[in-house]
Amino acid sequence: MFKCNNIVFSNLTITAPHDSPNTDGIKMAKSKGINITSVHIGTGDDCIAMLSGTNNVHISNVFCGPGHGISVGSLGSTVDLDVKDIFVKNCTFNGTSDGLRIKTWAKPLNHTIKAYNFAYEDIVIIDVQHPINIDQEYCPLHNCGNKVYTATAGIETSTATA
Repeated sequence: MFKCNNIVFSNLTITAPHDSPNTDGIKMAKSKGINITSVHIGTGDDCIAMLSGTNNVHISNVFCGPGHGISVGSLGSTVDLDVKDIFVKNCTFNGTSDGLRIKTWAKPLNHTIKAYNFAYEDIVIIDVQHPINIDQEYCPLHNCGNKVYTATAGIETSTATA
């Protein structure tokens, strides 16, 4: 969903084969006021993906598996907006590649992008390869060429290229 406001997903099951590429369960960008609760998601990609400009998202009582977990990003792939106010509570990840993930592209940015005010509570991780994954050199096709270096100060993260 893109440019959506005040959407509720509740009591759903979303499935796709574990080996199916690009099958995000719920994917959003430039959206706000999203509430996802009591949802079971099994996919070949992200269970929930939050892209550029997403804010004020509440996720609770979600079961994710198989899949790539709950992801923020890939930030920096195009003209991006901040992602903020993401709350994830009482979620279970079982047999996923990732649990909670934030990813930024491995390339120079034209402007600063912030990802902030995230809260994760009561998360259950079962047989997950990367329970928490902050990938600052995301490059799924392995042909990006550039490295992103990050310096953290307080809540904000600034990036520069080598």
